[in-house]
Amino acid sequence: MSEVLEGLLQKRASLAAELRALDAGIAAYRRALAPIKSAAVQVNGTKPTMSLAARKKLSLLAKARWAKKRKEDKK
Repeated sequence: MSEVLEGLLQKRASLAAELRALDAGIAAYRRALAPIKSAAVQVNGTKPTMSLAARKKLSLLAKARWAKKRKEDKK
């Protein structure tokens, strides 16, 4: 009985090694297909951030657009 168990354990170990190799291949393929990131992301590893002033400006523009849309919808 122990020979059967030993054979199963060896088969499991070989399949696990094959699965790790497949995972590594898939990861390498995904990295090759990934779009090239901008220089800012590659330099420090973070996303480029938007300043508070730029965020406020965009917020005000969005609010103005929605106000205009609501005004047009009332007509």
